[in-house]
Amino acid sequence: MTENFDLYRPFGPPIGKFKFPLKIVNKINKFVDEAIKDKKKSNLLDVGSGLAGQVSQELALPKEMVEGELVKLFSSFTTSYISQTLGVKIKNFKLIQCWVVRQFKNEYNPIHWHTGHVSGAGWLKIPDNFGQTAKNKKNNPNGKINFIHGSKQFLSNPRTEINPVVGDMCIFPHYLMHEVYPFNSEGERRSISFNAFIDDEIFNTSQLKSA
Repeated sequence: MTENFDLYRPFGPPIGKFKFPLKIVNKINKFVDEAIKDKKKSNLLDVGSGLAGQVSQELALPKEMVEGELVKLFSSFTTSYISQTLGVKIKNFKLIQCWVVRQFKNEYNPIHWHTGHVSGAGWLKIPDNFGQTAKNKKNNPNGKINFIHGSKQFLSNPRTEINPVVGDMCIFPHYLMHEVYPFNSEGERRSISFNAFIDDEIFNTSQLKSA
């Protein structure tokens, strides 16, 4: 079982939160920092045109970066997530895609959802702060990720915000709608995302049970 694991169920779909080993965070950041210095390489890796984000850059992580400890980590996170949620152990984990999102001042990621069965979003770098709200309101959503499901009803909250922390990763079902708010400070908000397939039998059976 993966350590440092929390399960959130603010509405129907659960959200799992895990801790990234710092050495892996540093390894990915080093790769990205080197890639963006090489214009040809960064252009080759840039997949932003096919994604929802209104951000500066979205870079696909190549096979050599993903294979090995990173895919094993995602698989371990997903295994714990499904086990804690459904009480079953997955046998298959197939990573579809993995990419890094580079977001800067006034940029944002609109409401969207992913492909596959399970998705993840984690944080590699964040600014010292995300700036103040327009009228210095108590609740400051700047730079946060907002998950949405259903509609507002009595005793039912359709949304929850999570504050990004370097080394944290959230795992959730692919269909769970989410967005990232803009911020108005200097610095980079850098995150990593992935989509994956698990056992078709587990995915399809869980849908039938919840119907």
